[in-house]
Amino acid sequence: QPLPDVLDLARALAGSGKYLMGTINNESRELNLYRIEKFGLREIFEIFVSSCFVGYRKPEKDIYRLALDITQKLPEQCCFIDDRDLNLESAQKLGMRTIQMQSGEQLRQELGKLGVQQA
Repeated sequence: QPLPDVLDLARALAGSGKYLMGTINNESRELNLYRIEKFGLREIFEIFVSSCFVGYRKPEKDIYRLALDITQKLPEQCCFIDDRDLNLESAQKLGMRTIQMQSGEQLRQELGKLGVQQA
């Protein structure tokens, strides 16, 4: 279950219109669709790269490459956020900036250090 303050931060960033928001997840089809509806994730994320649909899983490099291809962004234009260090390694190797999320406040501070302006 997502942390409420993290969802609020994500909604604010998405609402600012400054950032392309996408998510990469490892879930079954049923759980994926349930969470998208339950937490209103379509209001936040424009792109969903879900293992159940694409056949790759974090931390496999291919799922991150696919996300880059879909978004048409360079790795250095992206920030990948995850609560598990293992999932950050492949993103880092591809050149993405990464943040290991521990709390909403910590995430807000780390994003600020990267120059992300919060609405």
